[in-house]
Amino acid sequence: MRRLGGFLLVTALLVMAGVWLADQPDEITIRWQGWRIDTKMPILLLGLLFFAAFAAGLGRMARSVVGAPGRLSGARQTKRTLKGYRALSEGLAAVATGDTRRVARLAHQAEKLLKDPSLTGLLSVQAARMGGDESELRARFETMLTHPETAFLGLKGLTDLALRRGERDHARDYAARAFALQPSAEGLASALFDLQAEAGLWAEAEITLTVARRYRTMPTEELARRRAQILYARAQAAEDRGNRVEALDLALAARKADPSFIPAVVLAAEILRRRGKERKSTQMIQAAFRIAPHPALVAAWIAFGPNDTPLERVKRVQRLVEVNQSSSEGQLALAEAALDAKLWGQARTRLNQALSERPSHRVLTLLARLEREENKDEKAALAWLAKAGALAPDPV
Repeated sequence: MRRLGGFLLVTALLVMAGVWLADQPDEITIRWQGWRIDTKMPILLLGLLFFAAFAAGLGRMARSVVGAPGRLSGARQTKRTLKGYRALSEGLAAVATGDTRRVARLAHQAEKLLKDPSLTGLLSVQAARMGGDESELRARFETMLTHPETAFLGLKGLTDLALRRGERDHARDYAARAFALQPSAEGLASALFDLQAEAGLWAEAEITLTVARRYRTMPTEELARRRAQILYARAQAAEDRGNRVEALDLALAARKADPSFIPAVVLAAEILRRRGKERKSTQMIQAAFRIAPHPALVAAWIAFGPNDTPLERVKRVQRLVEVNQSSSEGQLALAEAALDAKLWGQARTRLNQALSERPSHRVLTLLARLEREENKDEKAALAWLAKAGALAPDPV
């Protein structure tokens, strides 16, 4: 509609101009500085049109001459940029081949040509990492922090470097900053939570857990276990203050959050036992042993009979193991109780059964004890201990 209106307006103006020219005298006289020029209107208009075209062409030529250096510079810059992108892509391909020297050379070339760390930062980091230069790698990561596009990667890299060097406080700080930038990053919430829990920063850890739940970056089971960790830490703090009522409430809440979280079960059972509620305490330990057998549960169970003889202790442990007879932990608990009672045959049977299921550091150590105490066979005991030394200690 606007174009139509503009066209009609221009047409009307041209018509008016034509009518006006038609009404004017056919001849025109121009006097200037003693000069006189007589001409006709069409010739004058043609001359003016020619002059306007000449002036326009001259102006275009002038602009072309003036803009030539800029166009040449732009062409050179385009060529440099294309070469920089080529070096960047070839460098990233060289990373996959493991050619350290080629990666370093292409990274330097890309940096020189592109002059944009947000583009070349990743390749430069890979070059420093492959070259094994940790100080250079750290500098590269710190450079990445100055660009919003690469700040997260820089913080993540600095976190890993700090962990490798044992700088746990620095790692926690970098991880927290990275988490603030990208709370949905996979695995970051768990790593940050562990660092905060390690430092006893439970309020911060709870915030991390809340954000992780919102962004769904942790499985439900992990969320429950970490929630239990927080509640258990608060229960311990309450116990240390002598507030056993609060400690019990928090320990029970931790157990409710994750029934397999053994420290909370043991603490709650211990508080209940001290308050004379042995029945409830034993039921709690048995329920936990049924789903998650653990040496700490056996120790808490044995604590109910501080004056038991070795034979009585075997019977007591047997009652606990009955709720989960297939567990290797139950077999080891019975074997250890049998060793204390000098029931060598029963101890050997239990240990051989555990050995056939899964040789572990603890099984082999108990077999060494059996050889030493039953047969006084130091050579056989040392052989078992040598095998135990080749294995990692059992997880706590």
